[in-house]
Amino acid sequence: MNSHQVLRAALGLALTASLAACERTDHAVGKEIAAAVSSPKRPASLGGARWTLVRQVYRDRGYAPVWTSDGKPNPRLRQFIVTLCGAERDGLRPGDYALADLSRAVRLTYAGEKKPSAAALATLDLELTARFLDYGGDLLVGRLAPAAVDSGWFIRARRSSADSILRVAAQGRDFAGMLAPLRPHRADYDELAKALETYRDIQRSGGWPKVPAGADLVRGRRGPGVAALRKRLQIGGDLVQSKDAKPVFNAAVAAAVARFQRRHGIPVDSTVSPATLLALDTPVGYWIRQIEINLERYRWLPPDFGNRYILVNIPDYHLYAFDDGRRALDMRVIVGDQYGNATPVFADSMSYLVFRPRWYVPRRILVDEVLPQVRQNIFYLADNNFEVVDAKHRSTVLDPSSIDWAAVDTTKLTFRVRQRAGGSNSLGLVKFMFPNQFSVYLHDTPAGWLFQQQRRALSHGCVRVERPVELADFVLAGQSGWNDSTIRAAMGSPDTMPFSTGPSSDTTEGRTVRLEHKVPVYILYLTAYVQDGVLNFRGDPYGKDAQAQARLGAPKPEDGRLCRDVERALPR
Repeated sequence: MNSHQVLRAALGLALTASLAACERTDHAVGKEIAAAVSSPKRPASLGGARWTLVRQVYRDRGYAPVWTSDGKPNPRLRQFIVTLCGAERDGLRPGDYALADLSRAVRLTYAGEKKPSAAALATLDLELTARFLDYGGDLLVGRLAPAAVDSGWFIRARRSSADSILRVAAQGRDFAGMLAPLRPHRADYDELAKALETYRDIQRSGGWPKVPAGADLVRGRRGPGVAALRKRLQIGGDLVQSKDAKPVFNAAVAAAVARFQRRHGIPVDSTVSPATLLALDTPVGYWIRQIEINLERYRWLPPDFGNRYILVNIPDYHLYAFDDGRRALDMRVIVGDQYGNATPVFADSMSYLVFRPRWYVPRRILVDEVLPQVRQNIFYLADNNFEVVDAKHRSTVLDPSSIDWAAVDTTKLTFRVRQRAGGSNSLGLVKFMFPNQFSVYLHDTPAGWLFQQQRRALSHGCVRVERPVELADFVLAGQSGWNDSTIRAAMGSPDTMPFSTGPSSDTTEGRTVRLEHKVPVYILYLTAYVQDGVLNFRGDPYGKDAQAQARLGAPKPEDGRLCRDVERALPR
């Protein structure tokens, strides 16, 4: 055997011995972990951790340690600490994950020159896994349960499957593989998270200047107020910086003001209106909190809406239709007002349309609004194209004068009031149905002028759409016999629609057309979102942001030293 062969053999024996020692260490740590998770008593150091889930994770792994190899931190551990310290990138808070306790545990484990004991390594491994599950759970489904903070949120979250997803994630071959199943895989989420980082950079740089109210904030003027306005718009990304720009309110500034207004849901007129000035002077920290809240809402949503769907964003007062993942249609909408008629947040599938529908007045509206009018003026019904029908036999039309309106017992109504089909019907000439527990649907409206209002929380809960013909064209696309002409004919008169237009039927409710392919409908509440690469903010018409912020509490000042302490305590 020559010298090279001897050297190779020696190296092989050393490597074998090293691997054996490593396996012995990991085996010893595994035995300590097995003893801990087999005990009915939770380790005191884990506090409120998901102990049942921690135990399941280690049983899945055969009790092998997750975060150390041969008693030393493995790459997973180092990457987890970096990720945990950067939790703010996803709108989470590093301080929520007991970094001080984690720093203390790492220091205790690796203090001194001696190799840590198997028991100490097992305790650290359990602590790290508990923190990973806490962080991973927040990243996967949010810090807050939707129902606990928002009584009007009814989209089913993934909380029921969260533990099983976390168990799978914990078995990832590396930390990237552990994290991949947890972070929302949505482009709109990623874009909003990037916008959050941009706003944090602005905050770290000192924020933006306050724009003073004054007469110089008018196009053509110049002065210190305009200089502050230009600086504010530049920092916010609405005005391109120019080295030789003079402090004048010129066309470029006017365009930047318009862009700012559009992004913040303010009427666009390129002037520094009171609402515009208020938004300009709102500290960057306020907008950061708003972005964080909406990243939380994205974590409450399904991971994928599909290729073809309709989305209504309540605070934006807009509807968007998507086909093959691209926006195919958008229009203004009117949603429920905030005083007892708020439109709920939910998802369902549109299954049919009704052209020229009748409107059966809901009981609450009948009692609160129609009856008082009828008691004052019996002709209110005829003037508004209403008729009275028997509650059980809707085909039986009653004579309004046969009812003693003053003596009507509103707890035992024996009749219904419905509005005849036609242009003056409150539902307009078509309604889009996705049957749900809230009796909420999309529909046309005769009050088209209301779409000119900036804040359109005006309905009793249903969603009125600005361009019903285009929406009908979208949901009926590809359905035999339906096009713009037949849709308009169906809305114009019940007698002009051809009978060979696909699945349809005449009913007492109007002409019903079943969709061959159901269309998912998502009614959401997002006050911060990115659209076409532009960060947008909207008002909070239902006060949901305030509710979420109250539950989350004010963010604690983050102590960057804790992260540095943990990293320094880890042996190299």
